[in-house]
Amino acid sequence: MDLLTLDSLPLELRNAIVHRDLAAGESLFQQGDLASSFFVLETGRVKVVRYTSGDKEVILQIAGAGDGVAEIALFSEIYPCSAVAEVNSRVIVYPKEFLLSAIRNNPDLAEDFMAMLVRKIQDLKIRIELRDIRAAHERLLRYLRYQAQFGEHTVVNFDRPLKNIAADLGFTPETLSRALMRLERDGMITRTRLSITLVNSPAA
Repeated sequence: MDLLTLDSLPLELRNAIVHRDLAAGESLFQQGDLASSFFVLETGRVKVVRYTSGDKEVILQIAGAGDGVAEIALFSEIYPCSAVAEVNSRVIVYPKEFLLSAIRNNPDLAEDFMAMLVRKIQDLKIRIELRDIRAAHERLLRYLRYQAQFGEHTVVNFDRPLKNIAADLGFTPETLSRALMRLERDGMITRTRLSITLVNSPAA
């Protein structure tokens, strides 16, 4: 049973599911909205952010195809963050009460949902670890090694603007550019406009 394979889901849940198309820049939900649904991204890319005092934006997740968004909706009255499509995207919308009922009654679905949560926790741990690395070039190198590890190769392809990658890492675009030049000068990477190859660099 799998949240992306709709035919495998319980009939009651399957009948409650709808799809939603988002244009680039369109909000899926806003921080403070009533939490009514959980989402799985079918295509595209969605950024999940929380706004703190002073409207500072804290990036919590960059969701790609197959990723879940807003699991907190199942256990909260409101969404504590916002989600915005970075590109044209399509999401599967799971109404909260129907999904909770299906999880309670289907161990396979509950296991699939827990596995999704574990992957998200691991991603958050990596983000915290990266933010603790002070030197920009070292933080960037660790980030690249993680990306290569997940892809099981030494080439990291970017499908997002570098300014967005910089924001993920807590950098300005200028800081990211300097860190890339430093790694290239030190022989740690080679790069083209949208891909980077790690040179003799073990996975993290």
